[in-house]
Amino acid sequence: MIITFASSKGGVGKSTACAAVAAELALQGERVLLIDLDQNRTLDRWARKAPLIGLTVKAVEPTEFGAVFRAAEASGEYEHICIDLPGNREVTLFKALARSDLVVIPAQASEPDLREALVVVSDIRDVRDETRRSIPYRLLLTKVFPLRSRVTDYVYEELARKGLPLFRTAMVERSAYKEMFLAGTPPTRGDTGKGAGAEVRALLDEMRSIVAGERELRKAG
Repeated sequence: MIITFASSKGGVGKSTACAAVAAELALQGERVLLIDLDQNRTLDRWARKAPLIGLTVKAVEPTEFGAVFRAAEASGEYEHICIDLPGNREVTLFKALARSDLVVIPAQASEPDLREALVVVSDIRDVRDETRRSIPYRLLLTKVFPLRSRVTDYVYEELARKGLPLFRTAMVERSAYKEMFLAGTPPTRGDTGKGAGAEVRALLDEMRSIVAGERELRKAG
């Protein structure tokens, strides 16, 4: 799978979601390349704290992305490529979207985050029209409070009204996600079978199902 984590806004949990999913893929015994394009190099620093067998993290300048991606695909070394895009709109966004099996758009339950998520959706649709290639995407609600609030209800209503697809799994505000960057321990290893660990596994199951479904549609077409 080629999974891109995209947001034109910082602070939405994009790098957290990318790291958690990539780490769980590696812990399940699969070979994963994580391309860190974020200018803060958050994932590159995280990976150095507690390296995982099967997970390779490369901090890449946007100008180098195309060459690095092509080399990784041609090598046959990786079963999955996860891409953490910069928290702004630039040309690498469109290059990554065009290559993706699935685009994950993290957003908090707030009007500004929802508005920025819609910008990414518009970009996906532009790339789809240009390449004539279906690009599945889902919004991922992050940093969600355990109890539903009026703000959360508003976001769900807006997503339904605009017909935007949403992961059933949400990432709740949990200490395990913050601890991941302090100690390097992935949520599925430090919070096994519950809490953040259960969320990440459920999210990954959804991702596999979406990508598998899209591949079946392409075969049928």
